[in-house]
Amino acid sequence: MTESQRQEIKRHLESRLEELSLKSTDGMDRVENCADEVEYATRMAEHSLNVMLRERESAQVNQIRKALKRLDSLDFGVCEECGDDIGLARLKAQPTSRLCVDCQAALESRPLAYAC
Repeated sequence: MTESQRQEIKRHLESRLEELSLKSTDGMDRVENCADEVEYATRMAEHSLNVMLRERESAQVNQIRKALKRLDSLDFGVCEECGDDIGLARLKAQPTSRLCVDCQAALESRPLAYAC
C-alpha cells in the first residue's frame, strides 16, 4: 500500500469519525406523560430504537479509532487470519476491515455455536 493510499484511507476514516461525532447525544428522547397506552408504547419503541442506534454508532467510533491506530503500523491492510494483503478496494469500502474477503466469508459461513 502506498503512502497516498494510506492517506486517502486516513482521510476517509477521520471524515467518518467527525460525522459520527457531530451527531448529538443530548437529545435523548424522554418518555414522559403520555395521553394513552398507545402513545406510551410508541414512544418506548422509538426510545429503544434510538438507544440501539447510539450504541451502534458508539461501536463504529471505537472501530474507526482502532483502525486509525493500526493505520500507522506496518500490519495495516494485512489479514489477521491468513496474513495476506487485504484488497485495496475492500479497505477503501470498509477501512476498519481486519480480514480479507476470503477469510471474512469463511468466518460468516461458520455455524454459530450456542452455549447452553
